[in-house]
Amino acid sequence: GLRRHMRLSLHEERGNSCLAWHSDLLTFVDAGSSMKAVQANSSRLNTRSSSPESCPQEINIEIMRCPLRDWITQTNTRTEIKRRFRNFLLTYESPKGVYVYLEQIKQMCANNLASLKVSYPQLSAAVPILAMWTTDVPREVLEIFDEVAAELVLSSEHFPSYKNIMPEVHVRIVDLPILDSIQVLRRIHQNKLVRACGVVTRRSGTYPQLKLAKFTCLSCQALLGPFIQSSEEEATPSLCPFCRSNGPFHLHHEESHFRNYQRIALQELPGWVERYATVTHHEVRRCPTRACSENQRSSPPR
Repeated sequence: GLRRHMRLSLHEERGNSCLAWHSDLLTFVDAGSSMKAVQANSSRLNTRSSSPESCPQEINIEIMRCPLRDWITQTNTRTEIKRRFRNFLLTYESPKGVYVYLEQIKQMCANNLASLKVSYPQLSAAVPILAMWTTDVPREVLEIFDEVAAELVLSSEHFPSYKNIMPEVHVRIVDLPILDSIQVLRRIHQNKLVRACGVVTRRSGTYPQLKLAKFTCLSCQALLGPFIQSSEEEATPSLCPFCRSNGPFHLHHEESHFRNYQRIALQELPGWVERYATVTHHEVRRCPTRACSENQRSSPPR
Protein backbone atom coordinates (compact mmCIF):
# COMPACT_ATOMS: atom_id res chain seq x y z
CA GLY A 1 0.00 0.00 0.00
CA LEU A 2 1.36 3.36 1.08
CA ARG A 3 4.64 1.92 2.38
CA ARG A 4 5.34 0.15 -0.93
CA HIS A 5 4.40 3.30 -2.87
CA MET A 6 6.92 5.25 -0.79
CA ARG A 7 9.70 2.79 -1.67
CA LEU A 8 8.90 2.89 -5.36
CA SER A 9 8.71 6.70 -5.45
CA LEU A 10 12.11 6.99 -3.74
CA HIS A 11 13.77 5.27 -6.68
CA GLU A 12 11.65 6.67 -9.48
CA GLU A 13 13.04 10.12 -8.65
CA ARG A 14 16.56 8.98 -9.47
CA GLY A 15 15.59 8.06 -13.04
CA ASN A 16 18.39 5.57 -13.54
CA SER A 17 17.40 2.59 -11.45
CA CYS A 18 14.53 0.19 -11.22
CA LEU A 19 12.99 -2.29 -8.79
CA ALA A 20 12.13 -5.90 -9.51
CA TRP A 21 10.02 -7.82 -6.99
CA HIS A 22 10.38 -11.60 -6.81
CA SER A 23 8.17 -13.22 -4.15
CA ASP A 24 9.76 -12.41 -0.78
CA LEU A 25 13.03 -11.18 -2.31
CA LEU A 26 13.68 -7.64 -3.46
CA THR A 27 16.25 -7.06 -6.18
CA PHE A 28 17.55 -3.57 -6.83
CA VAL A 29 19.17 -3.04 -10.21
CA ASP A 30 21.44 -0.04 -10.57
CA ALA A 31 21.57 1.18 -14.15
CA GLY A 32 23.95 4.06 -13.61
CA SER A 33 26.77 5.27 -11.45
CA SER A 34 24.67 7.10 -8.85
CA MET A 35 25.35 4.44 -6.20
CA LYS A 36 29.10 4.93 -6.36
CA ALA A 37 30.57 6.68 -3.37
CA VAL A 38 32.08 10.11 -3.69
CA GLN A 39 35.80 9.64 -3.15
CA ALA A 40 37.07 13.20 -3.59
CA ASN A 41 36.14 14.47 -0.14
CA SER A 42 36.29 11.16 1.74
CA SER A 43 39.95 10.63 0.84
CA ARG A 44 40.81 13.63 2.99
CA LEU A 45 38.55 12.71 5.90
CA ASN A 46 38.45 8.93 5.86
CA THR A 47 40.44 7.17 8.55
CA ARG A 48 43.41 5.40 7.05
CA SER A 49 43.23 1.73 7.81
CA SER A 50 44.16 -1.58 6.29
CA SER A 51 40.74 -3.06 7.10
CA PRO A 52 38.42 -4.20 4.27
CA GLU A 53 35.97 -1.39 5.08
CA SER A 54 38.46 1.25 3.93
CA CYS A 55 39.06 -0.45 0.59
CA PRO A 56 37.73 1.73 -2.26
CA GLN A 57 36.68 -1.29 -4.32
CA GLU A 58 32.90 -1.44 -4.68
CA ILE A 59 30.95 -4.69 -4.34
CA ASN A 60 27.62 -5.23 -6.07
CA ILE A 61 25.10 -5.93 -3.29
CA GLU A 62 21.94 -4.90 -5.11
CA ILE A 63 21.37 -8.27 -6.79
CA MET A 64 20.66 -10.68 -3.97
CA ARG A 65 21.26 -14.41 -4.25
CA CYS A 66 19.40 -15.40 -1.08
CA PRO A 67 16.81 -13.96 1.35
CA LEU A 68 17.64 -10.47 2.58
CA ARG A 69 18.44 -11.40 6.18
CA ASP A 70 20.87 -14.08 5.03
CA TRP A 71 22.31 -11.78 2.38
CA ILE A 72 23.20 -9.11 4.93
CA THR A 73 25.00 -11.57 7.19
CA GLN A 74 27.51 -12.44 4.46
CA THR A 75 30.96 -10.94 4.90
CA ASN A 76 31.18 -9.19 1.52
CA THR A 77 27.72 -7.66 1.93
CA ARG A 78 28.48 -6.37 5.43
CA THR A 79 31.77 -4.92 4.21
CA GLU A 80 30.08 -3.04 1.38
CA ILE A 81 27.28 -1.77 3.64
CA LYS A 82 29.87 -0.44 6.07
CA ARG A 83 31.84 1.20 3.26
CA ARG A 84 28.81 2.95 1.77
CA PHE A 85 27.46 4.11 5.12
CA ARG A 86 30.90 5.33 6.18
CA ASN A 87 31.21 7.38 2.99
CA PHE A 88 27.72 8.74 3.58
CA LEU A 89 28.65 9.96 7.09
CA LEU A 90 31.92 11.44 5.86
CA THR A 91 30.75 13.16 2.70
CA TYR A 92 27.12 14.23 3.16
CA GLU A 93 26.98 18.04 2.97
CA SER A 94 24.29 20.56 3.77
CA PRO A 95 23.37 23.27 1.24
CA LYS A 96 25.82 25.54 3.08
CA GLY A 97 28.71 23.15 2.49
CA VAL A 98 28.87 21.78 6.06
CA TYR A 99 29.59 18.10 6.61
CA VAL A 100 26.39 17.28 8.49
CA TYR A 101 27.30 14.08 10.30
CA LEU A 102 30.88 14.95 11.09
CA GLU A 103 29.48 18.01 12.85
CA GLN A 104 26.90 15.85 14.63
CA ILE A 105 29.63 13.51 15.85
CA LYS A 106 31.52 16.46 17.32
CA GLN A 107 28.39 17.76 19.06
CA MET A 108 27.49 14.28 20.34
CA CYS A 109 30.90 13.76 21.90
CA ALA A 110 30.99 17.30 23.29
CA ASN A 111 27.75 16.56 25.17
CA ASN A 112 28.83 13.04 26.25
CA LEU A 113 25.98 11.39 24.33
CA ALA A 114 25.81 8.00 22.61
CA SER A 115 23.19 8.51 19.86
CA LEU A 116 23.94 9.65 16.33
CA LYS A 117 20.71 10.71 14.61
CA VAL A 118 20.58 9.94 10.88
CA SER A 119 17.83 11.44 8.74
CA TYR A 120 15.98 8.83 6.71
CA PRO A 121 15.28 11.22 3.77
CA GLN A 122 18.95 12.15 3.60
CA LEU A 123 20.05 8.50 3.70
CA SER A 124 17.43 7.60 1.09
CA ALA A 125 18.61 10.34 -1.25
CA ALA A 126 22.29 9.41 -0.94
CA VAL A 127 22.20 5.61 -0.56
CA PRO A 128 18.63 4.41 -1.28
CA ILE A 129 19.42 0.70 -0.98
CA LEU A 130 20.58 1.15 2.61
CA ALA A 131 17.50 3.20 3.49
CA MET A 132 15.23 0.53 2.04
CA TRP A 133 17.01 -2.28 3.88
CA THR A 134 16.84 -0.29 7.11
CA THR A 135 13.04 -0.40 7.02
CA ASP A 136 12.93 -4.09 6.03
CA VAL A 137 15.54 -5.56 8.40
CA PRO A 138 16.37 -2.78 10.88
CA ARG A 139 17.97 -5.00 13.52
CA GLU A 140 20.66 -6.37 11.22
CA VAL A 141 21.34 -3.12 9.35
CA LEU A 142 21.45 -0.89 12.42
CA GLU A 143 23.98 -3.20 14.06
CA ILE A 144 26.28 -2.54 11.09
CA PHE A 145 25.57 1.19 11.28
CA ASP A 146 26.51 1.14 14.97
CA GLU A 147 29.86 -0.45 14.16
CA VAL A 148 30.62 2.23 11.57
CA ALA A 149 29.61 5.07 13.91
CA ALA A 150 31.76 3.66 16.71
CA GLU A 151 34.76 3.30 14.39
CA LEU A 152 34.43 6.92 13.25
CA VAL A 153 34.08 8.25 16.78
CA LEU A 154 37.03 6.24 18.11
CA SER A 155 39.29 6.98 15.13
CA SER A 156 42.49 8.89 15.75
CA GLU A 157 41.14 11.90 13.84
CA HIS A 158 38.19 12.34 16.17
CA PHE A 159 37.82 11.03 19.76
CA PRO A 160 40.03 7.94 20.31
CA SER A 161 39.40 7.95 24.09
CA TYR A 162 35.62 8.36 23.91
CA LYS A 163 35.09 4.70 24.79
CA ASN A 164 36.10 5.57 28.34
CA ILE A 165 33.06 7.88 28.50
CA MET A 166 30.50 5.94 26.44
CA PRO A 167 31.20 2.24 25.78
CA GLU A 168 28.79 2.15 22.81
CA VAL A 169 27.57 4.47 20.07
CA HIS A 170 24.23 3.86 18.36
CA VAL A 171 22.65 5.19 15.17
CA ARG A 172 19.05 6.41 15.44
CA ILE A 173 16.95 6.75 12.30
CA VAL A 174 14.75 9.87 12.42
CA ASP A 175 12.25 11.62 10.11
CA LEU A 176 10.70 8.41 8.78
CA PRO A 177 8.15 9.64 6.19
CA ILE A 178 5.28 7.34 7.21
CA LEU A 179 3.50 7.80 10.56
CA ASP A 180 1.50 4.67 11.40
CA SER A 181 -1.43 4.54 13.78
CA ILE A 182 -1.09 2.01 16.58
CA GLN A 183 -4.41 0.50 15.52
CA VAL A 184 -3.05 -0.51 12.10
CA LEU A 185 0.07 -2.23 13.44
CA ARG A 186 -0.17 -5.96 12.82
CA ARG A 187 2.09 -8.97 12.78
CA ILE A 188 3.56 -7.95 9.41
CA HIS A 189 5.07 -4.90 11.15
CA GLN A 190 7.11 -7.03 13.55
CA ASN A 191 10.87 -6.62 13.13
CA LYS A 192 10.26 -3.69 10.75
CA LEU A 193 11.18 -0.06 11.21
CA VAL A 194 7.94 1.81 11.95
CA ARG A 195 7.09 5.25 13.22
CA ALA A 196 4.14 5.52 15.62
CA CYS A 197 2.78 8.08 18.04
CA GLY A 198 1.07 7.31 21.34
CA VAL A 199 0.85 7.83 25.07
CA VAL A 200 2.89 5.81 27.57
CA THR A 201 0.33 4.37 30.01
CA ARG A 202 2.61 2.22 32.14
CA ARG A 203 6.23 1.17 32.37
CA SER A 204 8.20 -1.46 34.18
CA GLY A 205 11.37 -1.14 36.16
CA THR A 206 14.80 -1.35 34.59
CA TYR A 207 16.10 -4.91 34.23
CA PRO A 208 19.48 -6.32 33.14
CA GLN A 209 19.69 -8.12 29.80
CA LEU A 210 22.59 -10.38 28.90
CA LYS A 211 24.62 -9.07 25.97
CA LEU A 212 27.93 -10.99 25.96
CA ALA A 213 28.09 -14.16 28.02
CA LYS A 214 31.02 -16.19 29.26
CA PHE A 215 30.59 -19.61 30.83
CA THR A 216 32.69 -21.74 33.13
CA CYS A 217 32.96 -25.45 32.43
CA LEU A 218 32.38 -27.15 35.79
CA SER A 219 34.34 -30.23 34.62
CA CYS A 220 37.68 -28.51 33.90
CA GLN A 221 37.01 -24.92 35.15
CA ALA A 222 37.84 -23.48 31.71
CA LEU A 223 36.37 -20.11 30.74
CA LEU A 224 34.39 -20.25 27.48
CA GLY A 225 33.15 -17.39 25.33
CA PRO A 226 32.16 -14.72 24.81
CA PHE A 227 28.81 -15.73 23.29
CA ILE A 228 26.74 -12.94 21.73
CA GLN A 229 23.20 -13.00 23.07
CA SER A 230 20.05 -11.83 21.28
CA SER A 231 16.52 -11.13 22.46
CA GLU A 232 15.15 -14.09 20.46
CA GLU A 233 17.34 -16.91 21.75
CA GLU A 234 20.05 -17.60 24.30
CA ALA A 235 23.43 -18.81 23.06
CA THR A 236 25.07 -21.37 25.34
CA PRO A 237 28.02 -23.74 24.80
CA SER A 238 27.20 -27.35 24.01
CA LEU A 239 30.70 -28.80 24.17
CA CYS A 240 33.83 -27.78 26.04
CA PRO A 241 36.77 -27.52 23.60
CA PHE A 242 39.28 -28.21 26.41
CA CYS A 243 37.95 -31.35 28.12
CA ARG A 244 35.45 -32.37 25.41
CA SER A 245 32.67 -32.72 27.96
CA ASN A 246 29.04 -31.71 27.48
CA GLY A 247 28.96 -29.61 30.62
CA PRO A 248 27.46 -28.56 32.88
CA PHE A 249 28.28 -24.91 32.22
CA HIS A 250 27.82 -22.03 34.64
CA LEU A 251 27.40 -18.37 33.66
CA HIS A 252 30.38 -16.28 34.76
CA HIS A 253 28.72 -13.04 35.85
CA GLU A 254 31.94 -11.09 36.42
CA GLU A 255 33.20 -11.69 32.86
CA SER A 256 29.80 -11.26 31.14
CA HIS A 257 28.37 -7.98 29.89
CA PHE A 258 24.82 -6.77 30.53
CA ARG A 259 22.65 -3.92 29.30
CA ASN A 260 19.48 -2.39 30.67
CA TYR A 261 16.02 -2.69 29.20
CA GLN A 262 12.54 -1.55 30.15
CA ARG A 263 9.02 -2.45 29.03
CA ILE A 264 6.43 0.24 28.38
CA ALA A 265 2.81 0.16 27.22
CA LEU A 266 2.16 2.54 24.31
CA GLN A 267 -1.50 3.48 23.79
CA GLU A 268 -3.31 5.22 20.95
CA LEU A 269 -3.66 8.98 21.27
CA PRO A 270 -7.17 9.93 22.50
CA GLY A 271 -7.89 12.07 19.45
CA TRP A 272 -6.97 9.23 17.07
CA VAL A 273 -9.46 6.65 18.41
CA GLU A 274 -12.75 6.32 16.58
CA ARG A 275 -15.96 6.63 18.54
CA TYR A 276 -16.96 3.40 20.35
CA ALA A 277 -13.72 1.74 19.18
CA THR A 278 -11.60 -0.31 21.57
CA VAL A 279 -8.42 1.44 22.61
CA THR A 280 -5.34 -0.36 21.29
CA HIS A 281 -2.00 -0.59 23.05
CA HIS A 282 1.36 -2.21 22.32
CA GLU A 283 3.98 -3.43 24.70
CA VAL A 284 7.37 -2.07 23.69
CA ARG A 285 10.82 -2.97 24.93
CA ARG A 286 13.16 -0.03 25.36
CA CYS A 287 16.89 -0.75 25.52
CA PRO A 288 20.12 1.08 24.61
CA THR A 289 20.15 -0.45 21.14
CA ARG A 290 16.57 -0.09 19.89
CA ALA A 291 12.92 -0.13 20.75
CA CYS A 292 11.18 -3.15 19.24
CA SER A 293 7.49 -3.91 19.31
CA GLU A 294 6.32 -7.12 20.94
CA ASN A 295 3.09 -6.85 18.91
CA GLN A 296 0.73 -7.33 21.88
CA ARG A 297 -2.73 -5.77 21.86
CA SER A 298 -5.63 -5.25 24.20
CA SER A 299 -8.05 -6.22 21.42
CA PRO A 300 -7.88 -8.71 18.54
CA PRO A 301 -7.22 -7.47 14.98
CA ARG A 302 -10.32 -6.19 13.25
